[in-house]
Amino acid sequence: MDTVCSRPAHAKINLHLAVGLPYPDGYHPIQSLFALVGLSDTITLRWKESETFDVQVQGLEAYCSPTDNTLTKAARLWHEAGGSTLHLEIKCDKQIPVKAGLGGGSSDAASLLAMLQAIDSKHALPAQVLHSVALQVGSDVPFFLYGYSAALVTGKGENVAPLDSRPMPALLVMPTFFDVSTSSAYRMLDEMRLNQENVYMPGIQELLQIYEKPSHKWRGLLYNDFQSCSSNGAFYTALETVAKEYEGFFGMSGSGACWFFVSEDASQVHDVHADVVAAFGPRVRCWITHLMS
Repeated sequence: MDTVCSRPAHAKINLHLAVGLPYPDGYHPIQSLFALVGLSDTITLRWKESETFDVQVQGLEAYCSPTDNTLTKAARLWHEAGGSTLHLEIKCDKQIPVKAGLGGGSSDAASLLAMLQAIDSKHALPAQVLHSVALQVGSDVPFFLYGYSAALVTGKGENVAPLDSRPMPALLVMPTFFDVSTSSAYRMLDEMRLNQENVYMPGIQELLQIYEKPSHKWRGLLYNDFQSCSSNGAFYTALETVAKEYEGFFGMSGSGACWFFVSEDASQVHDVHADVVAAFGPRVRCWITHLMS
């Protein structure tokens, strides 16, 4: 008999994202402040015992092939590490935009891994093995798997240290006329830094002290390295021209394309939203949400 469960998969924004020069294996070290937001996908899992392992995914047909997605990858890696033989039917109710820098695919995978651990205790993975599986799926997956509302993430994404949450209203702005491939964003950043031998990153304690300040005081202190090499810089400059008149913090999330504005004052978020809609119209899609507590 089939059994069904579901779980939300929340998006994140990067309040700060410094990217180091690539390691010999091609991966880049990062230093980032992650914060969960209210916008979420919903992952529904239907499963039953089987003699062989099988996974089917629905809901992502518009974005990728049925087998080339983080949900299939997470399920197969979890099976290979633990030996479970279940028939899995996974449905993703997609609300988080793709290629947005909001971590939707990684959050989906983390929610699935958490459910798989819960439904099949006989084949549940030890914490260290589960962490390794999460990192193989994607560098953001460990953050989502830990379930922290906010965290300092370093290394290749494997080091996740919880932070006190900063719950506040937030505006997400996604352009409708372009998106961003993470791999292409890293390639552009590397090309821009071709002759650099070092990259500045603030000290951890300095970063944590900045994070404790009111959001409008993050300006000029927290930043996103990917925004400096974006081929759509004029779009983000125009958004910043709108937002700088208000009290809060703003920037691009992840490798883009989504931009955000956060403020302790909800009226500031709503006013920025109104101005962005007036200025950009159908060229953007917006969500008013919040940083989670």
